[in-house]
Order: sequence, then structure tokens, then C-alpha cells
Amino acid sequence: MGAVLIVDDMEDLRFSLASLVKKEGYSVSTAADGAGALEIATSSIIDLIFLDIGLPDTDGIRLIGRLKEIVPDVDIVMLTGINDAKTAVDSLRAGAVDYIVKPFDIIEFKSTLRRIMQSRLMGKKALLETREVGLDRIIGTCEAMRRVKETILMASEVDAPVLVTGETGTGKELAARAVHDCRNRQSGVFVKVDCGTLSANLIESELFGYDKGAFTDAKTDKKGLVEVANGGTLFLDEIGNLPISLQPKLLRLIEESTFRKVGGIKDIQVRVRIIAATNAHLEDEIDKGSFREDLFYRLNVIPIILPPLRDRGEDVLLLANYFLHTLKKELKKEISGFTPATCKDMLQHSWPGNIRELRNLIEREVLFSRTGWLTLHGLNCPATGSPQERNQEIVTLREMERQYIEKVLNLTSNNKSKAARLLGISRTTLREKMQTDQFQAT
Repeated sequence: MGAVLIVDDMEDLRFSLASLVKKEGYSVSTAADGAGALEIATSSIIDLIFLDIGLPDTDGIRLIGRLKEIVPDVDIVMLTGINDAKTAVDSLRAGAVDYIVKPFDIIEFKSTLRRIMQSRLMGKKALLETREVGLDRIIGTCEAMRRVKETILMASEVDAPVLVTGETGTGKELAARAVHDCRNRQSGVFVKVDCGTLSANLIESELFGYDKGAFTDAKTDKKGLVEVANGGTLFLDEIGNLPISLQPKLLRLIEESTFRKVGGIKDIQVRVRIIAATNAHLEDEIDKGSFREDLFYRLNVIPIILPPLRDRGEDVLLLANYFLHTLKKELKKEISGFTPATCKDMLQHSWPGNIRELRNLIEREVLFSRTGWLTLHGLNCPATGSPQERNQEIVTLREMERQYIEKVLNLTSNNKSKAARLLGISRTTLREKMQTDQFQAT
């Protein structure tokens, strides 16, 4: 569920924010001062702390380090009425992950809460991914995906054929594997056949096998993938590409659970679950005469329709955070997360390549990232709100740090040694930061 701690000396604000957090489905604790915050952190499991910068008994920025000693992996968001770059940079250095300036509205607070908690959830999920099977691997909480998960569970309880449809990149194979994995009894092997990559000459022998002497190169008997899948699941990806000449043979397999090898004279009995998938409209292929209507109806006993990513709302952010945490681990990169403006852009992007496009974009950004925050330059989203509002959204902690360094460089007439001393960093670190971002000191 996730646990949140709100630390602020204003009782009305603590109460209001606690109510918002509860409505979002998280447990919440509150404290009016630093001592109370430390006591709660010592005795409770906390995921996220909203911390006021000005507390009666201590400075909020100084308190960050003490809280981190108690709960090293906690995320901390500063609450402050001071809107300047130095305060943001000091918070960032102390270990905060974000910064909200008072007065803030409910939408801003909820957006920050959801973004950080979803990121933490997907981070935990990424760590457990090798142990996850079935529905655990399907990420999504929107209504359409809830219906998909319900259908998968229902399909897993019976042996009827399943037809998974959806645009390219929506996760059709993942859904098929979930049906296979969710079976209550031993589900056997999962065998995938890509009907779109095998030639018409090869697909029959790959699917059904052949007897010795069936054709010139048939020196020995070969077991086909249907036989390999006996007792398990045969997944026919891009079923719309299956040659029309082979469709009656597949239809017989579904209806009678028997088939013959190429060149064979005896029927072979199998018990195999058929799951097919397509990004094509098979009804159109039926009208063209390239797909049999009777086969379509036999495959479409249990339809699973996967929605495009553009229709899945905030599932986009769940998936983005899951991919980010997975790729951080794989590529050994230190990435803090996505900027608030980037999260908004991801929600507005049309995602023509769906989940596959999202993962590929994040992988490229992680590979080439030289900062702690991802901005996903590959997105082409229309700007929303006024230019002033848009600029306010784009100012991340990283950019505020750059602005502060530029200001110090200007004050020191671009004397990097003096600027480094004022900033409290080494000259080498300053040079590295200047190489990472474009500075405009004059």
C-alpha cells in the first residue's frame, strides 16, 4: 500500500494533506516538528516524507540527513514558502527528491505523491521480476486492463481457445503467457510460433512435423511444435499470416485434437491449449478470402482485447517507472526519475508504437543520460497552459542547480576556482557539471 509521513507545524495543512493521502489509498502519519518526525521514522516503515523546511525545533534541510540515517531508502519532498534556486539546490544536496513551493494546489500535491509512490512500487516490482509469473507481470490499473486481467483469469480455468487482439506493441504475448501461467493445474510447456516470420513452405513442417521420406531432405522423422506443446500451450502469434491452405489443418486440430505429420498416414492425438494473437482485423481478412470464417469463430471463443497505450491513462507512468527501474539495474546507471514536465508529456503522447515504443524510448534515454533526471527528448507533445506555466513545470531540481551555478559564476566573473569554493564543491566537480549542461555565464 505504501506509507507517507507529513511533517509540518501547521495543523490545518497536516490534516488536509493527510486526508488527500488517505483518499489516494496510502497510510499516513503526521508530525508537527522534527522530534516527532524522527520518532515516527524510528518506529514505522515510511516510503515518502513531505517535510516542511521551517520547523519549530529544527531546520528541515538539516533534518533530511538524520531521517536518511534512520530510513536510508526513504524519498523526501520539501515543502517551503521560499522559491529560490539556492534553497532547491541545498535540498537536493541534502537528499530530497523534489521540492514544492507553498502555496501549492491539490493537483500539484497529488501529482507529486502519485509519481513518487508509483516509482517506488515499480522499483520493487523490477527487483522481483524474475520471480513473477501470470498476472503479476501485467502492469496496469485502468478499467480496460482490469477487464483484461479478469478475462485472463477466467480463460485460465478452461481449455477453450483464446484470441488476443491489439495493436502492435500492446503486449499480446505477455497476455498469452499469463493465461498459460495462471492455470491451477500443471500447465506444461509454452510453445510460441510466429506465423509472420515463417514461410508458407516451412510453417507446415514446423507446426506439424514430418515423417522420414516426406520430401527430399526428410532424412529422419521430425516432431512438430504441436507435438512439443502436447499437455501445454501452443501460442500462434500473428495468426492472420497463417496460409489459407493450412487453416483447415489447424481447424481440425482445434475441433478433434488430432493432426497428421507432413507425409504421415496416421492421426496423432494431442491435448494442447491454443492461444492465437493478431494485430489485424480478422473480419476484414475473412471478407478478402484470406482467412476462414469457421476458424475465426473457433479461435475467438474467449477474446482478449488489449487497449492501446494512449487509452490507458496513468498506466503510462506505471510502465515508464517499471522500465526505468529495470533498465537502471541492467545498465548500472544512477537515474533519479522523470521530471514532472516529462510525466505530463508522457500522458499526452499518442504512443503509436504502444508499450514497445515506451520501453525503447526509455532505454535510449537511460543509455545516453548524463544527468539524474530523464526528459525523454523523443516525445513530441504540444505544450499546455501559458508559456509561464509551462516554464514553471520544466524547471526541475537539476535545472535549478544549473541556474544557481550560473549565478555564482557571473558573480565571480567566471572565476571557476572561486565559484567552486562558494558552491562548496571541487573545481573538477564544477567542470564536470558545466560539461553536462550548457552554461551561459557572462
